[in-house]
Amino acid sequence: MFRSLLHCFRSLILSLGMAAIAPAFADSAAAAPPAHAYVLRVDGLACPFCAYGVEKEFARQPGVENTDVDLHQGVLVVMVKPGTRFTDAQLAQVVHAAGFALKAVVSRPMDAMP
Repeated sequence: MFRSLLHCFRSLILSLGMAAIAPAFADSAAAAPPAHAYVLRVDGLACPFCAYGVEKEFARQPGVENTDVDLHQGVLVVMVKPGTRFTDAQLAQVVHAAGFALKAVVSRPMDAMP
């Protein structure tokens, strides 16, 4: 009985942690990203601590206003100030510095389109 209670407690804690970092838009495939945001697929995002690490790394970059992680889909949304631009190589470098791999850049801000 103690083990089942411990398992329930762990599940509750994990659920609360994930709810605390809910994405800016509920279904990234259905909703449009913010106008000034990069949407990145990141390999290895598995827990709230992972999310915190990559968010912290992007927060150090000039022009980044906010970040949001969807752990379930492995998506990182990086909101930037208008006019801020990153190349795919720069994005990959920041993600790599946080200990992850950039799978793909799903979308870019409208003013950063090639």
